[in-house]
Amino acid sequence: MERIVGDREWIKRIPWFWRFQIGGWLVYALLSFPLKAVLFESLSYALLVTLTRESFGFLVTLALRYMYRKSGLRSDRPLLVAVLVLSLSFSFSALDTWLNLWVVDWIGRADRDDPLFGIFCFRALLFTAWSLLYFAIRDIMAARARLTELHKAELAARDAEILMLRAQVSPHFLFNAFNTILADLDGRDADLVPVVRGLSDYFRYSLANHDEVFVTMEKEYEAIRSYLTVEKARFGDSLEIDCQMDEAARDVAVPGIFLQPLVENALKYGHRTSPTPLRLRVNVVGDENGGAKVEVTNSGQWVEEDGTRARDVPGGQGLSVLRKRLEMLYPGTHELKIAPDEKEGTVTVCICIGSPQPYCALP
Repeated sequence: MERIVGDREWIKRIPWFWRFQIGGWLVYALLSFPLKAVLFESLSYALLVTLTRESFGFLVTLALRYMYRKSGLRSDRPLLVAVLVLSLSFSFSALDTWLNLWVVDWIGRADRDDPLFGIFCFRALLFTAWSLLYFAIRDIMAARARLTELHKAELAARDAEILMLRAQVSPHFLFNAFNTILADLDGRDADLVPVVRGLSDYFRYSLANHDEVFVTMEKEYEAIRSYLTVEKARFGDSLEIDCQMDEAARDVAVPGIFLQPLVENALKYGHRTSPTPLRLRVNVVGDENGGAKVEVTNSGQWVEEDGTRARDVPGGQGLSVLRKRLEMLYPGTHELKIAPDEKEGTVTVCICIGSPQPYCALP
């Protein structure tokens, strides 16, 4: 029993492509051998032709796979995929037909009147079918990998929430407590009302989107404004805040609670390095492709946590978790850049997400 389990584990370690590639050609060779035996009226000739032609077909499809991967084409561009598949399939089919003539001549059967055009068309159809199956299986595997990454992103979102709610308290308890404080104030201290309401709104947002991987940029933006309301009350005139968002970015789907680590980082290091008052600016813009660009700028200098981290790598636990979430949710379609400007005395963190080509215009 242990030996059988071990054999199965060995098979599982073989990539799916090689399972289909080797298994598919072996099955095709076995099924086509009887037809060749009838055609050539000789088992030895049929075996030789099968080994030669199907081995060549095996190598051809490996070459097709290499070319498809190098081309970078995806199934969402069907016209270009069709042109590439047909041109390569017919080209290799012509080469395969020439090989068939050479093999027949080599085994001494050149006097046969083989239907070369039929062979050419059949092999072209075979290579075309293999190519379409390759793209289909690749899309299925990519979709499965995407689901796995989304699951990992959900776990990362939980980690981000834990970082935000550091205290071991119930959000329901905090939300109810804030409402009680608001009711008790009853206008006696008007300055405290927006502070408590901002804190209440931020925790309400966290609670309402507890299980959501994505939220709209509008919700995320309003939540961070509530967060900054509390910070403004805390620091008073020593903090200047400017928040802007254009209409094109409001409906963009973004990871929940992804602005808070940026703003928290800007406040933390800005207060450490900026002259008073600390100037904080949050700017959100949308793009024509449905993506969004977020810039969080603070006065001050970029602070290295230690001597081992590169200048362009975001630091801090919150930014580290955010960077991992972006890598899982937007593979290849996001950027996170840090741009210190020593001349202006500012540090800008820029995030571009959801756009087919990242477009953070930062050095």
